[in-house]
Amino acid sequence: MDFRYKIGELVELSAAGRRNHHNDKVYGMLGMVLSYEYHQITGNYDKYPYRIQWFGYTQGDGTFPMKEYEIKRVRS
Repeated sequence: MDFRYKIGELVELSAAGRRNHHNDKVYGMLGMVLSYEYHQITGNYDKYPYRIQWFGYTQGDGTFPMKEYEIKRVRS
């Protein structure tokens, strides 16, 4: 499977991601793609394949799973 975002790339919440109210906790934060998550039993990629480390997100280990359309690259 090809992924649009590479591990180590900086991302932020996309406009589509903002419309999902469950993403409110990472609104306005920067994140970094940590890994691609897959289901250990089936070997298929999870419904939320991107594991993002959100800087400033303090719940748990500071990571949050995301779908591809929910994130976008950080532009300088």
